[in-house]
This record gives sequence, C-alpha cells and structure tokens, in this order.
Amino acid sequence: MSKTPSTLEELVAPLGEAEFRSLLRERKLTLLRGANADRYTGLLNWKMLRGMLERGEHPRDLIHLRLSRDSVKVPLDRWFTKNSAGPGGKVDVAKVEAFLAQGFNLCITSIDENAPHLTKLCDDIRARSFENIKIGVIVTTGKFGAFKLHYDPEDLVILQVEGRKRWKIYGPAVLNPVIDLPQPAPPPEEAPIFDEVLQPGDFLFVPGGNWHCCENGPGRSLHLGFFFLPPTSWHFIKAAMSDLVADAMIRTPLTRLSDPAELAALEVDVKRRAIDTINRLNFAEYFVERIKARGE
Repeated sequence: MSKTPSTLEELVAPLGEAEFRSLLRERKLTLLRGANADRYTGLLNWKMLRGMLERGEHPRDLIHLRLSRDSVKVPLDRWFTKNSAGPGGKVDVAKVEAFLAQGFNLCITSIDENAPHLTKLCDDIRARSFENIKIGVIVTTGKFGAFKLHYDPEDLVILQVEGRKRWKIYGPAVLNPVIDLPQPAPPPEEAPIFDEVLQPGDFLFVPGGNWHCCENGPGRSLHLGFFFLPPTSWHFIKAAMSDLVADAMIRTPLTRLSDPAELAALEVDVKRRAIDTINRLNFAEYFVERIKARGE
C-alpha cells in the first residue's frame, strides 16, 4: 500500500504542485488513472467511516449529513437515534447500512472536521492554495447517484476510494460560478462531454460549473470530494456590503421618510457610504495576511 497523502503535493501526484495550480487557473477537466487501487484508502474508507459514525464522530450541524436516493432525502428520524434533532443524536449505522442495501446514498460534507489527519491535510492545502477547502464523502449503492444532474460552485478533486462510479458531465459549463448565483436551467442530458467509469485509485478534477451526474457500479462505491472555493471579487464586495448594516443610516426605513427631498438626500448619503466602502477594498491584503499565516 502506498503512503497516505498528507500534503497537497502528495495528494495531486503525479502532477506537480505547479501543474495542479495550472488546472485550477484554467479550470480544465482532467482524469488521472491511478496505478495503485489502494492509494487513497488510508484517507477514508468504509470501515473507517463506519467506525466514526458509530462513535458519533460526524458534523454536529446535521445539514452536512444526507441519506438519499436520486436527490430524495430520507428524514433524519429514520436513521438517527431517538431525539436526533437535539444534542447527543447519533447515526444509527445499522439503519444506514439497510438503506444502502436498498440503493440509497450517504453523503457527508465537512467530514474533515472530525478526522484529524484530514484536518491536517486541509490545513496544508489551504496554506498552499489560499482557498477555502472542505472534504466530503459519498457512499453509494445501486444504479442511482446521490444527486440528479447539477453543478457545484466549487472546483472538485474526486478521489475514488472503493468500488466504481460512472461520471457523466454535460456542457456548456457555468462560467465562474459562486454559491449565490441564481440557478440556471441545466443542459439536456443527451451528449455528455465526459463519460468515464472511475476505479479505485483514480483522480478526477471537475471544475466548478460543470453539470454532472453519477451512476454507481456493482457493489458499494465510496469517493472523497475535495471542494476548492476560491475567493472572488464578489466575496469581497459581499463582505464589504455586509459591514454597512452597522450604520444606522443604512437601515433607515425608506417608506417612513417625510418627503421626496428627504429620500433624495438619503440616497446621496447611502451611495457615498457604499462607494467609500468599496474604495477601501484591498485584494492584496488578503494574500499578504495568508502568507504571514503560512510563515513565509
């Protein structure tokens, strides 16, 4: 068994770190076939995940846990211990396995927060890329995927750990997607631009905005998804505008003003305040702070 990746460099090998950065910049769909089927099993396999769930080592925010089939979710009370909505609720692993046997899928996002070795790996990737990183795991059985045709705003590194998974990707991709972007209509599922079956040890880079759906092979499949969310100008502007709510003037009820002159005067003040806030944006400071945090 090969060494379990613990750094960005080890994760993307045989690509060099510079080559991987080029994939991120170009957002180039890329499949790398693995020479070692066990390459990623030390990161997280079903036995490890099952043990974590039995010990209650999963995200506390239950929005990160999903049991579903073809995008239809199973209510939490059908696979959690009693009083699951309150503190101390735990996954009932036996029930999860029963659902998996019926072709359901288990999806957990931010699983890195509950596994120290994955937390360490994410920390290294953040330090090298300056991007927000999280790891999700999807366990599937049956012919249905966990989700219908969709795209992710994040760039995805997919590591096939166990079983097989057929990925179908359709174009055109949504350009430079962000989480707050209104959902466009999906493309027709007629002629995929990518149609491949991932085997254990395979590495797939799916740029954000690529419409995709998956089909499971025989038996259970487990894959990890590394979500890369780069900062954009929109994120800076959104954060700056959010800060404006501290100003009582910005919160003035417009329908309660006495006359058009008062409304016009407020509009001038609000625009001035917003423009001043935007002018104070400094993209370079973002990277300077992260370089300092990395100790370079």
